[in-house]
Amino acid sequence: MYVIKITNEAESWIFGICPDKEELLTYFQNMSEDIKKYAVCFQIDIQTFPFVLIENIHIDFNSESYFEFCTLEELQAKTDLLRLQKNDDEEYSYFKYYLIDTSYFQFISDENQMHFHLSYTTVTNSLLEQPYIINLFHEEIKKCAYNYDIDGLDQLFEKTKNENYSALEKEDLAINGYTDLFWQMNYDFACSKLTEDGIACLLPIVDCIEWLLDEKKWMERSYALLIVLEKACEEKSENAFSILKDTVASFENYLIANPEDKIDIHRMISQSYRMMLIADPENALLYWQNAILEIKKALDFAPEKASWSMLLELLYSPFPEDEKINKAQQEAQEQFSKEAEKLEKQYGASFSYQIALAYHHLEQYLQWRKAENIFPEQIALSWIEKTLDYNPKETSRIDLHECAEFFYKTGSKLKRIDFLEKTITVYDRIMSFSNDSVLEVYYIANLKKEITEIYLENNNQLLADETINEAILFYEKHVDDIRENSPSNLLHYAEFLEYCYGYQGNIIRPTLAELKKIANEVEIQSEGFLSYPYLLLMRIALFENNEKQAITEVTKSLILHESCNDTKINEVLENFNKSEFKQLVAFLEETKSFTEEVSENYYYDPKIKWKELRTMSAEELTEYWEKRKEEIRNRPPLHKEY
Repeated sequence: MYVIKITNEAESWIFGICPDKEELLTYFQNMSEDIKKYAVCFQIDIQTFPFVLIENIHIDFNSESYFEFCTLEELQAKTDLLRLQKNDDEEYSYFKYYLIDTSYFQFISDENQMHFHLSYTTVTNSLLEQPYIINLFHEEIKKCAYNYDIDGLDQLFEKTKNENYSALEKEDLAINGYTDLFWQMNYDFACSKLTEDGIACLLPIVDCIEWLLDEKKWMERSYALLIVLEKACEEKSENAFSILKDTVASFENYLIANPEDKIDIHRMISQSYRMMLIADPENALLYWQNAILEIKKALDFAPEKASWSMLLELLYSPFPEDEKINKAQQEAQEQFSKEAEKLEKQYGASFSYQIALAYHHLEQYLQWRKAENIFPEQIALSWIEKTLDYNPKETSRIDLHECAEFFYKTGSKLKRIDFLEKTITVYDRIMSFSNDSVLEVYYIANLKKEITEIYLENNNQLLADETINEAILFYEKHVDDIRENSPSNLLHYAEFLEYCYGYQGNIIRPTLAELKKIANEVEIQSEGFLSYPYLLLMRIALFENNEKQAITEVTKSLILHESCNDTKINEVLENFNKSEFKQLVAFLEETKSFTEEVSENYYYDPKIKWKELRTMSAEELTEYWEKRKEEIRNRPPLHKEY
């Protein structure tokens, strides 16, 4: 067996593996001369597939033992030894391994494609705790699940029925094969990516899991039936009611087996009845009442955790042609108000927040439904006012971000400084326990900027100046962390400094030199990927009355981003169209005309990279852009293969 390995200054990877040396070397000739000098071809002792490639991620990639080749039996022995010498860190990764069961040739590229084209397993303590034997059967299971190969799993299933496989091997197929794939397909359905054929496979997959484990899997069966029911309701199938009965019965068995999932189970039964409103409108009131009943079971069980949003959607969703439901909704709305007030007295501000958040979600839902004049603005506002007393305590970072978003959207919509300041306290809370809070720095500074604008609208210049100065000092406190983070966060800081430069008031204003410095930093950190630094440098050049340099900066962005940047270029043209910078306006108008001319057959395929662009003079940039425009005008259309 022959292998080509590439090791450059930054990393090492496997380019190809093949039993035929000549075939491997012939394919390698397609690579660039730059990458060939880093390559080495060698033979390993293993002669046949399958075998294992191990990547020892904790040693120097220049080491000869960074990559190892072994049999599946040797891999099993290696993991058995690790079980006796486990690292105390539960998140620790020992190594990666790849099952090689056929020849491998990397896609022609000078970059490492190994992790994209070879599936791998990272050995962690979690994997070491699993009882499954690492053999060909186990690896075939994982491969089939990863590739959505249901036929392959079914072939393995038939083997377990007809041959002498152990209970552990059957469990391996059930858990690491069918169950892993089932939940991936369930996720795909939630993302609207699961096909009709995929939906048809869900219940047979559950049947296989249950046979292999010799037990009912009510959770998987319930989720599968819920998806089948949704499809049937969308199609208004005659079988929808029959599927509904099976779905509800399955969830009821799921509740008996897993009472700890009571909240989610009642929520999904409610969802099942709600689906039937479309499929069987003649009995809509009955389904609506059952949907209300089920969600109330969850709410009565845990009012601080269950979904008040689902209840409000049922109470306010429009049914313009069903007077019975409309009347029932009005009665239920009144009843809800009384019950919510009682619970507020019992649970306090935390409950008020839950209800206010549910109304917030209801507003978004009704907007999505394009249902106008239905959202109860005054009722929602009364609950919103009560949330200012809410101080989240035991909660996750995700929940805190949801809380911050709620306060922010409320404050921004109502132009309420108290809600915006409340948002800042939530982000402060996140920063108090997180070592990675650069994004929160941006959020807080942006909130102070928004508060500044409200003060300015109210003609309170003094408080506006004080607030924006607070934001400036806050940013400066964290600027080192921002510079070490992603280009987008540095970009936010640059945008903030540009805002401060143009701010009319008594503040710590940045100089043009500081703006230029931050623009260059963003350009370098993003390696030319972002257009903003060039447009900022354009504006700086105009501040300095250097129109020629401004055009040069726009030209740089056009060379790197071409027509992908047309929206920004059009915005700049609109902003400067009536300015005194006639040469710039003429250049932008000509650029707009060019992008419109080539738009029909345009495709992004720039020929000059950022590093090369950095070495070019203004004259070379201008000359190249004129040449590039002619190339784009005259190149043939891109033919797509379907």
